[in-house]
Amino acid sequence: MSSRWDAAWLLLLALKAFGLKEGDPDAPMGLHCYQMIPSHDMNCSWTIREPPSVNISYVLYYQSQKFHRGQTQKVNSWNKQNWLVIGKNNLTQRDNYSVWLEARSAAGNATSEKLNFRLDDIEKPPPPDLDPIELHSSEVTVKWSNPAWLESLSAQFLICALRYKTSRDHDWTYVNMDSVNEDSYDLEGLKPFTSYEVQVRCIPHQKGFWSEWSSSQTFVTPEAAPEGQVDVWRSVGASETQETILLWKALDPEAAKGTIINYEVSFSDRSKNRVEHKMCPCCNTTLPHTSSYAWVSAHNSISKTQPANLSLEQTDLPSPQEVKVLVVQGLGFNVTWKPSASLLEVQPLEYVVEWTEELFRNSLNWTRRPGGSNSALLQGNFPPKIPYLVRVYSLYAEGSNASFAVRAYFKEEVPSGSPRALQDRSISSTASEISWEEIPLDSCNGHVTHYTIYLRDSTSRTPKSYEPITVGAKERSYYLSDLKPGTAYLIWMTGSTSAGEGVPSAKHHFYTPGSHWQLILIILLVLGFLGILVLIVAFVKRKRFFSLCHKVLPQWCWEKIPDPEHSSIVLKLNDQTTESDMDALSKTKAREEPTIVEIKEQAPVETTPAIPLNISGYEKRFMPTLEDLQQLT
Repeated sequence: MSSRWDAAWLLLLALKAFGLKEGDPDAPMGLHCYQMIPSHDMNCSWTIREPPSVNISYVLYYQSQKFHRGQTQKVNSWNKQNWLVIGKNNLTQRDNYSVWLEARSAAGNATSEKLNFRLDDIEKPPPPDLDPIELHSSEVTVKWSNPAWLESLSAQFLICALRYKTSRDHDWTYVNMDSVNEDSYDLEGLKPFTSYEVQVRCIPHQKGFWSEWSSSQTFVTPEAAPEGQVDVWRSVGASETQETILLWKALDPEAAKGTIINYEVSFSDRSKNRVEHKMCPCCNTTLPHTSSYAWVSAHNSISKTQPANLSLEQTDLPSPQEVKVLVVQGLGFNVTWKPSASLLEVQPLEYVVEWTEELFRNSLNWTRRPGGSNSALLQGNFPPKIPYLVRVYSLYAEGSNASFAVRAYFKEEVPSGSPRALQDRSISSTASEISWEEIPLDSCNGHVTHYTIYLRDSTSRTPKSYEPITVGAKERSYYLSDLKPGTAYLIWMTGSTSAGEGVPSAKHHFYTPGSHWQLILIILLVLGFLGILVLIVAFVKRKRFFSLCHKVLPQWCWEKIPDPEHSSIVLKLNDQTTESDMDALSKTKAREEPTIVEIKEQAPVETTPAIPLNISGYEKRFMPTLEDLQQLT
């Protein structure tokens, strides 16, 4: 039961796909036939619309209606083939035929409508042969020919159609058939020095089919005098003594109207007070820094363009303000600015918007806008991650003045680099200042919106991570407070753009000092301990200690120095002085009370000589002089 339903469904699907109706033999299938000239074979084709899973075969039937009435012949097609060729041996020329197609499948059969025609009415001639194109100053002559045997085989003459286009276009321009001759046509109004393609096809006058288009004939129109002006700009060096690079764009091919041979550059040199000329290839040349004006003209083999002039002077007239650059997805950059406002009511003649890759300054581009405009769309191939510098110039008759450069990215990505050279500077036991260098420009990949500082306490067994700290993109240092004294910290940083956070920097270690009273206490304890240790060692090893002192210290540090005031010599002198004073006192008393004393002469008493004192030379340096002794006495 289910197989019957499947077969019925396939049949309905086939009928619907071909526009057929069950039991309707005249349902259309897109069948058409034509007779090829000169072979006279008949080619029939149709449209296949069944799904790939449906297996359908086709049978083409043709029946003579004039000479062999009722005689029907058929031709089977291969699977998925949508055309068949019936040889001329199976046909009768000038006969009338009926042709129809039958589609067969497991679900059933379906038949197309019948085509009734006369063989002479379905002739299709071969495409004509194009002759070489004849070029003239203002027009182009296209000629073609049909095979000579075509006139003998066909009783109808041919009418032809022509179409043409530029080689870089896709759309054809068709010429009105009424104005096309049987074998030639003159094309007018073509662009100078432009590559064109032309094709021709023909059809029998009364009945028949168009031939295929001929193969294309390509030609280039003659040159003409160039039009327009060259777009000129300049690139000024960093210093006033550097040369000026004069730049210009190649003349558009439509304006060039030929091959540009060279460019004539003229410039006014202030130092020489004259105008100089030189011929240059495209599209730059160097001028002396003393040049004030420049002219450029493009030459082809016919003539040259009007010179384009450019003032190379810098003026103090106002430049554009508030320049902004926004990204327009799929197009480029949209640059806007505030028009120049001059107190002298002098408005710019025009604006020049200049952009270049900041990392590679050799790719300078520019576009011009009228003096009353305030925006420009910069179109081109702008790769992601590349920084561009955009400037807007106001051009006056006296010179030009530029705005500040604005950095722009067409598409931002996360930074591929990180802040460098992390350093710390201790402020106190609980605060430190962290400093860093910005991410290199070639690693930013976008506008850096902020930096993120990550801090970790690495002293304890379980390191403690602090909340990330966000810092502005223009900052180069940060003050860390509320730190623990005497603690080791680990710090690293990242940079972020609108696309996200970049790679982390190298980790940096730093330490916070302990508090001051703790440090003083530790120093005192250490010094006290060392002092006690030195005293103990000195007491235990005093002999060795004194011996070591005698060897190390100078002699005056350890040798005993004599005391002159208590020396033996001074003591004896003092005794002798005392005795002499006593004798003098006794004599004085005797004078006051004179007495008669009997004096008996005694024998002389031998006195022992004084023992000489052994005084060293070192002690003599400390002995008192005679003057010192007299003062003491």
